Amino acid sequence: MRRFLMDEEKRHHGMQMACAIVLAYVASRLVGLPEQFWAVMSTLIVMRPSSGGTFDAGWDRARATVVGVLGGLLGVWLQQIGVNVIASTLAIVALLSFASAASPALRSAPIAALIILAAGKLAGHSALQVAVLRVVQMAIGIGVAMGVALASSRYRAPDRFCKGCATLLQRMARQLQLSGARGQTSEADAERAAAALRNALDRLSMLAGSADRELRLFRRKGPAANERVHQRLAGLVRRVVQDTSVLNRVLREQPAPDIAKAASSALLAVANALTGQAQPDLDELQAISASAQVDPLLAGPLHLLLDDLQRLAGLSAKLTAA
Repeated sequence: MRRFLMDEEKRHHGMQMACAIVLAYVASRLVGLPEQFWAVMSTLIVMRPSSGGTFDAGWDRARATVVGVLGGLLGVWLQQIGVNVIASTLAIVALLSFASAASPALRSAPIAALIILAAGKLAGHSALQVAVLRVVQMAIGIGVAMGVALASSRYRAPDRFCKGCATLLQRMARQLQLSGARGQTSEADAERAAAALRNALDRLSMLAGSADRELRLFRRKGPAANERVHQRLAGLVRRVVQDTSVLNRVLREQPAPDIAKAASSALLAVANALTGQAQPDLDELQAISASAQVDPLLAGPLHLLLDDLQRLAGLSAKLTAA
């Protein structure tokens, strides 16, 4: 319990949640909406510690809410013309649930439809008016959560994404440095390492979407603001990881300390460039790659690694300039 209370990040997120909940309630009261806690519920659903995470959750919920609201309004209309309430509700919610299985972004669509269809009646309001009120309440909750997250977030998704990429490249560089010194790795250890690497790449891919949306949200100038530059960076990082893994396996069979050192230095240089430091120097790796003395088994993965690192460095420089 003490550790929880003394955790700075948890305290900060707790304050974000508390402020967002109060603001959502106050906003609903100021607008004059009945049942203000529906807005609070939407805030609780989408609020995340970071602005990028909240924006992603809010964006997904907003899109799904639109679909769910349309389904809910269709159900309300069907009920008004005499269709059985239970039959129409189950049919629409089941259809939206089927659609959400095909598209995870629509997960909350059946929930939004059910909220509208099961809303019941409010004094002085028709069923259609109740449905519209629910939409406004959900919009207020999502908007408040996104506003609080953007105003109070301690980090931006683009910065966290670049740091994550740099950390992953540094890990791969350390593996190359130890490729000649390590003993035989057990199959279980290799599987665990591969699983951890896949999870890290998947997290980067998810964060890349948040970073691109945040880049557009802040309207930064330059071509990078209109391109999915972070998602392209994530794809290049994935390729660099694959190239390094292949090169590392070959180096285990045929040790080449000079090549391992040059490739490791190149990875570290690009990692530093991703965090805003000096532009990477890939001359040493390029010279070794062009050497006729390189073993044919090493030449292939070495050329691929060099090419992908050059692309990664170029795209990173473009993002920095933007």
